[in-house]
Amino acid sequence: MGRIRSVNASMGFSEMAGLVDGVKTRADKYGIVQGNGGATDKIAGSAAKDILQGHAAFNQYYGGDGNDTFKLVAKWANSSGAHQGQSLKFADQFAYISDFAGAGVAGGDFIAFDGFKGSTLKMEHVGSTDAKGHTLYYYSVEDLSGHTFNFTINSLTGKALGKGDFGFY
Repeated sequence: MGRIRSVNASMGFSEMAGLVDGVKTRADKYGIVQGNGGATDKIAGSAAKDILQGHAAFNQYYGGDGNDTFKLVAKWANSSGAHQGQSLKFADQFAYISDFAGAGVAGGDFIAFDGFKGSTLKMEHVGSTDAKGHTLYYYSVEDLSGHTFNFTINSLTGKALGKGDFGFY
């Protein structure tokens, strides 16, 4: 389900620096801007096509311009102490994507659920819409061990995630 995006920087992904917790950080050898773990990772991409991956109990992503890939990894959710069980409370979210561009349309940003192969995505709630038409969507996803994790996207198109916006690996 969804499309697979190569993590090879030579395939057009950014080798430029992103920000992790406010500190300029270069992408690793796979082209991924990696979080550093702990309670919170705040990860920002560049104006290019970035791959962002958090390692914390709560991961806040800002992709910026470009068709970005946000990696939500079951291994890090389980080892970091992320909240398990369906919840709409912001404090219980494993990830917040603050600028998901392209939801429900061809191209745009993409969410790669690593360690969630065979899982399903469930929309839990449609939140507020601002004056620009950006809408908050609350989702849950279950990993292969049966743990449920929550995440929120701020959809810049105002649309919910659709086919081609995410994939399970």
